[in-house]
Amino acid sequence: MKKIVLLLVAFICFHTAISQPAGLLNETFRLKSLYNGNEYLTPNGENPNITITDNSGNYAVEANGISNIFSAEAIFSGNSIAFSNPGVTLNDCTDPNCYYEDLYFYDVLTNSNLDPKTLTYYYSENNGFKFLRLRDANYNTAYYSTEPAPIANPMLFQTWYLFMQEGDMGDPIFYSGPNPPQITINPDFTFTGIESCATISGGFILGNGDIYAFLLQPHNFMNDESNCAPGQAEYALYELQGGMLLDTSVYEGNDGNDYLQWEYAPGFLSHFTNVLLSTPENSLADLRIYPNPAQNKLILQSTTNNFDSVSISDINGRIVMNSVNNNSNEIDVSNLKSGMYFITISSSEGNITKKFIKN
Repeated sequence: MKKIVLLLVAFICFHTAISQPAGLLNETFRLKSLYNGNEYLTPNGENPNITITDNSGNYAVEANGISNIFSAEAIFSGNSIAFSNPGVTLNDCTDPNCYYEDLYFYDVLTNSNLDPKTLTYYYSENNGFKFLRLRDANYNTAYYSTEPAPIANPMLFQTWYLFMQEGDMGDPIFYSGPNPPQITINPDFTFTGIESCATISGGFILGNGDIYAFLLQPHNFMNDESNCAPGQAEYALYELQGGMLLDTSVYEGNDGNDYLQWEYAPGFLSHFTNVLLSTPENSLADLRIYPNPAQNKLILQSTTNNFDSVSISDINGRIVMNSVNNNSNEIDVSNLKSGMYFITISSSEGNITKKFIKN
C-alpha cells in the first residue's frame, strides 16, 4: 500500500513538474500591452517585462515595471499560475509613465494590498518568437512576447492628408479641397493637425501585435475649437479622441506618393496621403450598384445609363478595369480576384465613387 501511495505522490510531482511548457521558463518576456476594460500599449522607451525561473522545481517570478520590481513565488496548476508572497520594491516613481506600472502590478499581477493572486496563462511560439498571456478572474490581462520593441518606419513622420474613410459596408467618404483633415506626425510621436476650423494635438504610443503588426495608440488628445462657430467643427479623426488602437500601415504607392492607412475597428479605415488629392464630386446621388457582394456582373442603376467612363480600382488605388463611353449598365467583374474594390462612374451629371465586394 505504501508503495502505491509513494508512486501516486511521485506521479503527481512529476505531472506538476511538466505541466508548464519548458519554453516559458527562464525566459524574459517583454510586456507589450495591458487590458483592464481599456487597452494600453507599453509607453515609448519603457521596458517592463516578466521572467519565471525554475530552481530545482521551485518557481519564482520577477517583473520589471517603470521604477520598481515585482517578485513572488509561483505555483503552476494546469493552465493557471498562482503568485504567492508577492512584493514590490518601494522606489519613488515620478516618471510620467508610472500609471502603467500601477496598472501592471496592481491590476494584473496582484492588487493594492499585495494579496496572492491566481492567473490563467496561455503560451505559444510562432516564427521564432514566444508569446505569453496572463489573465485574472476579472479579465485584467497582460500580453507579452520575445519580439524586440517596435521601430517605426521613418516614412511615418510627415504631414498626412485624409482623402478617404470607410465604414464597414457603407459608401466611402471622400475629402477634397485645399484644406482636408490633416495630421503631422513628428519623430517624437507627438502630432498636430487641422480639422476644418479646429486644431488638434497629442501623441502616439508605438506598439506591435503578433509578428510585427504595426500599432499606434493616441493619447493626450487636445482639440481647440475656439475659431469655430457653433456646430462648425468636424470630427473626421474622432478615433484620435477615443484613444482607439490603430492597426497601421505606411507605404509608397505606385504613383510615387506615400500612403498611411489605419483601421480602428473591423472595416473602419482612414486613408491618408502626403499630397493633396482631388476627389470626384458625388453628384449622381441616385446611383445604385448591385448585387453587392458581386460574383459575375455588377449592375449600375441610375436615371442615366450614358456614362462617359467607368473605372474600377483596388484598395491600393490601382486601376484594374477601365471603360470609356460605356452605354451599358452591366459591368463584367468575373475576372476580378475576390476582395474590396471601388467603382468610379463619370457622366455629364458629375462623378461618383462607390465601394463593392467581389466574391
